[in-house]
Amino acid sequence: MDKYTGKRLDGRFEIIRLIGSGGMADVYKANDLLENKLVAVKILKKEYSENEEFLRRFRNESRAIAVLSHPNIVKIIDVGFTNKVQYIAMEYIDGITLKSYMELEKVMDWQTASYFMLQILRGLGHAHEKGIVHQDVKPQNIMLLEDGRIKVMDFGIAKFARDEGFATSAQAIGSVHYISPEQVSSDKTDAKSDIYSAGILFYEMLTGVKPFDNENPITVALMHMQAKPAKPCDVNPDIPKGLEKIILKAIEKDPAKRYSNVSQMINDIEKFKECPENFSGYYEEEKEYVMERDNQSKKDLNSTRSFRTVDSDSRMNMNDTVKETGYDDYDNDGYVPDNTLPAVEEEYIEKRSMFVPMLAGVVIVVIIIATIFIAGLMLNYFGNESDYKEFSVQNFVGQDYDNAKKLFSQYLVFEVKETINSPMPANTILEQDLEPGEVVKPGHKIYVVLSKGPKMIEVPPLDNGFTESQAKAILEEKKFSSQTRLVYSDTVQEGYVIKTEPEANTECKEGTTVLLFISRGKMTTQVRLPDVNGKKEDEARKTLEDLDLVVETQQRNSQMPEGTIVGMSLTANTLIQTGTKVTIYVSTGLPPTLTHEITIPFPEDANGVFAFKIYVDGTLNSEARDVDSKYTRSKNLSISASGGEKEITIYLVNQGNGKEAELGRYSYSFDESKTKKQLSEDITGAFREVDGLKAAQPPVTQAPPPETQAPEPEQPETQETQAENQDQQNSGE
Repeated sequence: MDKYTGKRLDGRFEIIRLIGSGGMADVYKANDLLENKLVAVKILKKEYSENEEFLRRFRNESRAIAVLSHPNIVKIIDVGFTNKVQYIAMEYIDGITLKSYMELEKVMDWQTASYFMLQILRGLGHAHEKGIVHQDVKPQNIMLLEDGRIKVMDFGIAKFARDEGFATSAQAIGSVHYISPEQVSSDKTDAKSDIYSAGILFYEMLTGVKPFDNENPITVALMHMQAKPAKPCDVNPDIPKGLEKIILKAIEKDPAKRYSNVSQMINDIEKFKECPENFSGYYEEEKEYVMERDNQSKKDLNSTRSFRTVDSDSRMNMNDTVKETGYDDYDNDGYVPDNTLPAVEEEYIEKRSMFVPMLAGVVIVVIIIATIFIAGLMLNYFGNESDYKEFSVQNFVGQDYDNAKKLFSQYLVFEVKETINSPMPANTILEQDLEPGEVVKPGHKIYVVLSKGPKMIEVPPLDNGFTESQAKAILEEKKFSSQTRLVYSDTVQEGYVIKTEPEANTECKEGTTVLLFISRGKMTTQVRLPDVNGKKEDEARKTLEDLDLVVETQQRNSQMPEGTIVGMSLTANTLIQTGTKVTIYVSTGLPPTLTHEITIPFPEDANGVFAFKIYVDGTLNSEARDVDSKYTRSKNLSISASGGEKEITIYLVNQGNGKEAELGRYSYSFDESKTKKQLSEDITGAFREVDGLKAAQPPVTQAPPPETQAPEPEQPETQETQAENQDQQNSGE
């Protein structure tokens, strides 16, 4: 099981399971116990938690997303940075990545691709307005919900566009298939870099292939700088020429030739959708013309096709025909620098220009006559239109009203019931009176409720004598959220508001986060060390760091809840200098480990090199080896454990012959730190059993020492012995 699964972060986010893993962070599904809803929690991988570059990028993500509030951007909920874990909690998206959807669809029709791209661009546009460049736009970082909504996520390498001196490189930033030329060359990047990446993504959605692809990522990066992509229409002839123009402008290698901002690209896509046949694109506006080819003109003049639009299932078939115009303003040699052509070419165009309109007119007349004839047959066969056409109502909630009205005006009559303030962009459909899936006849009315956009509220003036708690209450009443930052002030009393950001009387959207600058009083070089025992680690760290103290942490076994402070390296309530290092001891939630020592005395005749094995409740706890009886007459054995009464068994091993014997068994308490009782012990017997004593000498008869002999009875015994010996000698002779 993953080490975070089942754990709680800051007592709020209960980790359920791992749902994804990226280059530098893992993503978990979690339950927000405070809000009682599912969230996604991104936790920095351990191998990067000590790397300053990765820490900077990870914190940049939280800083970037925190200031963003848009329906097409994943919403951040909370962030946490401690020495143990660094995470970002964000809304849980129940959907799939755009990459997964593209792998399923292979090639999208232009309506679906445009629908997704507009949402992506709106999300990026909001970020750009806040001074943030995503720098990693790719389908893996875009989520697709079941109702077709898009959410841009993972601002992990985003930076504030106004930051200076921040170098980027192709090796470290972005995905190489979507990276901009200026990112490859480490030039300064801005919003146009995101426009380039979005253009590459748009190209891939419509063609099913990447414009630059190779197994070697370095080769791909160089292709972004030097190679010219195949035109989208050459890869997929079904792509309208107007969209090809938009894509080619977005992926210009020179940033100066791209769209100046996201809004321009959005406007071009919207204009194209209004009238695909007559969309001229940016080339006409810039007065750049090229000669049309005969075969391409004929092909385009006769091309027709069906298309689809996105509904609640992300796709819907519609029987409508779009005739594409025949023009090609992007030739094999790139953009034509001017419209000056040789005389022979002009003559050729003049002659051809008389033929092409004539041919086009003939074709159009034939198509009109054929259409009228077929329509007449259909009406005669089926009757009136209202008798044979029925329409299944789509889910329009979340869609732009004008766009929905244009696409479905032949089926439904849209009427606005009311407009109300909401977090959704203005003109977004919030409610509809017809249920999705309901079947109606053409011309049926549908009443919708539209968004007026977020309510705009003035930030109240809070720098004229309001305390922190009073200011937060006022902001909450005004429907603002708030964050605080403590700063020193020589003029504002401690605990009172110095200023706000945004400033007072600034109009902001409802729900905007207002930063409160709270006075810490006058700056001082000494502070009184607060008692943080019993507090959670994050709370204690913030309390001490707010006093300009350097905080370090150490783990300590304690039966207090995990993450609780159980001690400090310095005494609380004493005056110390700012900048002083304070170590706080954080409970592991485990019982404290205690140590017992047992002394084993050796027998006087112990001989050999021995080892001791110590078992606690049948499990090997520790081992002491190479104990030579020549140099020591006893051995101290340390036993560490926790959790109450334990049975200790010690075995003696003779390292010379490998023999092993039980030396003793004991019952120890590791709560009270004292021996309970000795169950059994036979030290000498254990040494004897493993042949650890000196070899025993055979018994020898020996006369008692002189001072203890009794000479009187000894003399007769000696004489008798001598007489017997003499008799034996005589008889022998």
